[in-house]
Amino acid sequence: MPFLGEVHLVRALRQCGRRCSSPGADGVTWGDYRRAAAVRIPRLAVALREGSWRPAPLRANPFLTYTGRPLMCVIPTVEDRLVHRAMRNAIDHILEGGVLAPWVSGYRPRRNRLTALRQAMTYLDKGFNWVADIDVARVSEGSNADEVTGWLAEHVHDGKFLDRFRTALSGLPYPLVPGTGLAPTLINLRLAPADRLLSDLRIVRFVDNYCAFTAGHAEARQAMNRIERAIEEVGLAANPRKSRIRTSACAEDLFLIDG
Repeated sequence: MPFLGEVHLVRALRQCGRRCSSPGADGVTWGDYRRAAAVRIPRLAVALREGSWRPAPLRANPFLTYTGRPLMCVIPTVEDRLVHRAMRNAIDHILEGGVLAPWVSGYRPRRNRLTALRQAMTYLDKGFNWVADIDVARVSEGSNADEVTGWLAEHVHDGKFLDRFRTALSGLPYPLVPGTGLAPTLINLRLAPADRLLSDLRIVRFVDNYCAFTAGHAEARQAMNRIERAIEEVGLAANPRKSRIRTSACAEDLFLIDG
C-alpha cells in the first residue's frame, strides 16, 4: 500500500498545510503538526500500513449559507484531513486515468466552474441554446461506507487501501457533509456510471449539475428524460425546484450555487 506511505503523506501535508484552516476537536493546528511531522508522519504511516489507524472525533461547525439556509459542516483533525488528502491523491490519479468523462468538472485537478462554462459556451456559440438543466438532489445521501467502498472497488483492487478507505468513511457523518475531504470523491464515484449512459449527448456536468445542450424544445425534453433515467440508475433523482429547460440560455446563468 505505497500510496499511503511516508512519501505520499508528506506530499499531502505540503498540500494541506499551506491552508489557514481551523483545528479539529484535538486543537492541533497545521503549524503544530508540521513542527512535529518528523515524528508524526512515520507513526501515521505505520498505523495505516498495519491497519491500526482510526479517525478521531469530529468538531461540528454548522453555519448559514449566503441564501440563509443552515448547513452542517464538520471539521476533522488535521491528521485525518491529511489522510483524506493522501487517499484522494491516489483515487484522483485513477479516476483521471479514464473513469471520469472529459465533460465533467468540479472536484477534479484543474477542472472547475470556469472549465464547465468554457465547454458550455462552445455549444451555445454553435446555436445549441436550449438547455436541459438537471440538478441532482441529495447526491451525498442514500449510501453507506460499505456501498461507497464498493463503488471504489470497481476501479481500485488493492484490498488494504479499500479497507483503510472504508475506515475513513466510517468516521464521517451520514450523509457526508462539507468539511469532509472525501465528500468530493463520493460525488464523482457515484455519478460516473450515470455519466457513461449520457456521453453521446452534448453535455457538461459541474459537480452534481448536468446541462445538455440542444437545438430545440423537443430535443431538450428528450435529453432531460434521459438524464433523469440515468441518475435513477444510481439511486438518485432530479431536484424539481432547480431542474428546468432553459431557452436562450446564457452561460453565466449555468452552474450557479442554488441557481
